[in-house]
Amino acid sequence: MNKTLIVACVALALVACGGDDDEWPHPHPMTFPAEGLYRGKTSANQDITAFVLDDGTYYIAYHATPYRNGVLQGTMHAAHGNFASFNGKDYSETFREIFDVSVEGVYATRAHLNGTVRYPATNQTATFTSSYDKDYEQTPTLTALAGTYQGEAITLNALDSVAISIAANGVISGTGASGCKLTGIASPRSHGNVYDITVVYGPSPCTAPALRLGGIAYYHAQDRTLFATGMNSDRSEGMALTGMRQSR
Repeated sequence: MNKTLIVACVALALVACGGDDDEWPHPHPMTFPAEGLYRGKTSANQDITAFVLDDGTYYIAYHATPYRNGVLQGTMHAAHGNFASFNGKDYSETFREIFDVSVEGVYATRAHLNGTVRYPATNQTATFTSSYDKDYEQTPTLTALAGTYQGEAITLNALDSVAISIAANGVISGTGASGCKLTGIASPRSHGNVYDITVVYGPSPCTAPALRLGGIAYYHAQDRTLFATGMNSDRSEGMALTGMRQSR
């Protein structure tokens, strides 16, 4: 199967309706109209988890067996129930490649985020639907995040089983099965149940020595899972990490 057809196979699926604000007061007012955490599905039966931050930056993680994770990242404009992004990147771990994308769609504040992803290089489109998750309104704390996690760290060039430790002061340290070490720092964002993170890979045997990435982390307390993703400054490399908490 060629790349174009595979991209179509892992495409996302759209159901749209509009809206802007709901009527009920919330303890943390939205500062960006499409802001929030959203979970959804695709026509290819992929799971997606989308984070839209209060500055319009978004990260949309997608996954479906037998495909590995991928992440869409960029910035969006949103108003009057419509959003658009023309600087998106698809960090595809299926192809170990980065695709330029645009993302357009509709949202309703604290309700849904539905959109179409366009791949200019292949003329393919992909669509998704997702619903707002109120877990975004929880207050992130380093106490909640601190602990040890076992999982996988994936870049475009490597997949590594990794043990991660996050200290009570937010310091991140980890070692992969390959021997690659990483360090970093996490800090709670002032808006939304999300953490800012910086991660730096160590020297050889890391496949990208001294690679520095900036992005977000999210801890889902109910199932004890950690998700983190980040990109380097020129967005030529990306990382996704998933882990299960082992202990505090």
